[in-house]
Amino acid sequence: MKKLTGFTLIELIITMAIVGVLLVVGVPSMKTFMQGSQLIASSNELLAALNIARSEAIKSNASVTFCASSNGTSCSNTGKWQIGWIVFNDANRDRLGTGAPCAALNTDCLLRVHENFNDPLLSIEGIFAGDSTAITAVTFASSGRPLDTNNVQQAGEFSVCTYDTSNTITDARAVSFGFTGRSRVRSPTNIASVACPSAP
Repeated sequence: MKKLTGFTLIELIITMAIVGVLLVVGVPSMKTFMQGSQLIASSNELLAALNIARSEAIKSNASVTFCASSNGTSCSNTGKWQIGWIVFNDANRDRLGTGAPCAALNTDCLLRVHENFNDPLLSIEGIFAGDSTAITAVTFASSGRPLDTNNVQQAGEFSVCTYDTSNTITDARAVSFGFTGRSRVRSPTNIASVACPSAP
């Protein structure tokens, strides 16, 4: 007769206990890692969009606007940038947006579209330096400087923040642009130095 081999009940219980411990330890760590990756990616994408808008304004010798957009064609005034954004030639500087892709210079036309971030625990908001009003759009002049509709130079900072399920801030980065139009990402040692909203 062949001898039957297999696992004993005690061996199965020990194996299941080890798997359970690994899951309890590993799943939160994996979630934290994924959130950290999303934070880095989203802040870098925001920085890239600002740089594209500035370089296109200089290259085309025209105004280019970067604004939050939920539909990929028109600007949103919510101040919530996680819904997505667009970069477009803004010849008349009305900051409204356009659905038409670029075919000719000196017309309002779409240059770039960024889809929304499908993460309810991510928040991207910004404020202008000086008056602390919410950033809904940034328009770069042909000089590469960010100007408001009255041709006054602007500077500001976006807060890119992640939260846990109880709406506690877990990590944050800041994407800022200066009066000259140059942008940078700041990864602070103290997340309280980034102006995150209380909840996404």
